[in-house]
Amino acid sequence: MKILQVVPRPDTPSKLKSLLKKQEIKLRGKGTTFSRQKEGRWKHKTYPGWINWDEAPGGILVAEIQSKVEGTDWQLLQAFVGYLQRHLGKHIESITIYFR
Repeated sequence: MKILQVVPRPDTPSKLKSLLKKQEIKLRGKGTTFSRQKEGRWKHKTYPGWINWDEAPGGILVAEIQSKVEGTDWQLLQAFVGYLQRHLGKHIESITIYFR
């Protein structure tokens, strides 16, 4: 399991959680690799596992990457970080990864 802590830029007009939700709704059903299972829980089209995410105090986005197959959580991690960079990159100040 990996834990991501995503810190927004100080000048970000909206919270990262709301930006992420809007982007998912915008891309829903259009060939995106992530699909919403429920509020704050996504799964990947190819890689087995899920990502639970929510907002912490200060507008920080916290995500838990959990793979179903041991040793493959790096694939979900890479896909999620790439998604964040592509769609929210201009709103992100830093991303910290915790290895558990």
